[in-house]
Amino acid sequence: MNYVSFSPLYVNLLTISGLFSLNKSTIELAKPLVSNLGPISAVALSQLELANQMLGQSMNKSQKSALSPAVKTLDGERDNFLGEIFRVSGSYLKSSDDNKKSAASIMQLYLAPYKGVASQPINIETGTVADMIVKYKASPALIAAAQTLDIDGVFDKLESKNTELNDIYNNRNNEYSERDLSASTVKPDAVTAYIQFCTALEQAYNYTPNDTITALFNKLDEFRKKYHALEGGKDAPSDNTPAK
Repeated sequence: MNYVSFSPLYVNLLTISGLFSLNKSTIELAKPLVSNLGPISAVALSQLELANQMLGQSMNKSQKSALSPAVKTLDGERDNFLGEIFRVSGSYLKSSDDNKKSAASIMQLYLAPYKGVASQPINIETGTVADMIVKYKASPALIAAAQTLDIDGVFDKLESKNTELNDIYNNRNNEYSERDLSASTVKPDAVTAYIQFCTALEQAYNYTPNDTITALFNKLDEFRKKYHALEGGKDAPSDNTPAK
């Protein structure tokens, strides 16, 4: 008898979301057929479903944060301050007041490299605005121009808002990291449950086959071939033995 095995798949090298997706597809395909899979495969499928539910719950928690609304609000407020600085300085370029017109010209030369900054990703914008503030505070001419245009207070507000946003953004990232770690601790159980189910089905295919088991085996093998292309990471098995 020639023992037929599933195609190689290093399940532990899949991302958490990739593993969840593979398990979910496997469960959805196998569950309606469970009565024809044999008792061992049925128990293994039940364990796989439980493990994947726990993995999914951990993933959902890692994707939500109570800090997200605050990040969005602060980003909008920061963008409003930026917009005010650009708008006010631009409005005085054709002023009849020579002092304001000169101040606006100085300010516009300084602002030119920062056009479009408000459309940058939040963390990139934070770094750009911080650079913008450093250059502003280091230039007596820019500070004087801002005072002439009465936007020096807006610069102060922009700096304060940028710092506040950066702190909350970093806190949210730390929260995500902690939750991702939580999901990572659940991942091994989901990996093990998948391997055990595939092992049980593989044995059923070889020793107690029927049309349902054969069809399911072939379909799951197709899944494995597709997910094999998604493997990637540094935790490859040292003995190069593919997980089943």
